[in-house]
Amino acid sequence: MEILLREATETDLALIMSWRSNPDIYQGFYSQKAPLVWEEHLRWWESRNKDWHQFIIVLVDDTSFRDIGVISIGQCDNWNPEIGVFIGEVSLWGKGLAADAIGEALKWLRENGYSQIHTTIKDDNERSIRLVTKLGFQRVCKARKGESRYEKVL
Repeated sequence: MEILLREATETDLALIMSWRSNPDIYQGFYSQKAPLVWEEHLRWWESRNKDWHQFIIVLVDDTSFRDIGVISIGQCDNWNPEIGVFIGEVSLWGKGLAADAIGEALKWLRENGYSQIHTTIKDDNERSIRLVTKLGFQRVCKARKGESRYEKVL
């Protein structure tokens, strides 16, 4: 199996919304407390600007391509962009696919001239903290209440 990233398009919005409406997923988000409403989701999509990239994580095997999650890279007008990831297909959690997807995103960042990346993670999100520290991110400070900032040199 292999992981690829492709730019998300408007045709992916319903799938992204369905993933992000799963409480097992949105409990890891700082600002989302309930399932999404279509109009809010669409406004978010339309408000994105050129310094944000949303990628669909694609799982490839010998016979198929399967969309399984999302990687967001934001603040690309900054020397230190922010990255976020979630695997929407909960049955695939714990298989190392988020780590592989982040690896692909880090390649994209290096190819586009970035030398550092950061993420913010809720302090009670142990799964995400283990993931980023395993990938070499270092906790550098508190961010918003109940959240910490992690950074990595590429």
